[in-house]
Amino acid sequence: MSGIDTNANDVAAALEAKSAALERSVSVGMSNALAATDREAVKLLSGSNGASPWSYPVPARTGNLRSARDVSQPSPGVGVIAFLADYAYAIYTGVVSQWAGRGKTRIVQRVARPFADDAVANARPSDYVIDAVEEVLRA
Repeated sequence: MSGIDTNANDVAAALEAKSAALERSVSVGMSNALAATDREAVKLLSGSNGASPWSYPVPARTGNLRSARDVSQPSPGVGVIAFLADYAYAIYTGVVSQWAGRGKTRIVQRVARPFADDAVANARPSDYVIDAVEEVLRA
């Protein structure tokens, strides 16, 4: 029997290198996507201090909503921006607890200002990841 000579080891090494490059590109793309989305969120939370209370972009009274956020990337393809201010949900949904007199409150619906959704829509984070992956695939 004669031996068969192949380049299987070379192909396996090339595939492993391409796989590692793809994982790095997803991580870099997600990092760029997080930064772009965070910038958009900050814009939407930086309205004029003199604007009416329920205007949009959200008026920056103290800057707490803008600064009380956590941006993290727990894995290469996962990015998280968490808005930690106590009132972030009320601003996002417009659902507010309002004083009703005699020690009581009632829930009222105000204008929702979905700053997080709008930041994602404006930043288009998937484009950053797709562009990074396409660059590796073309190489």
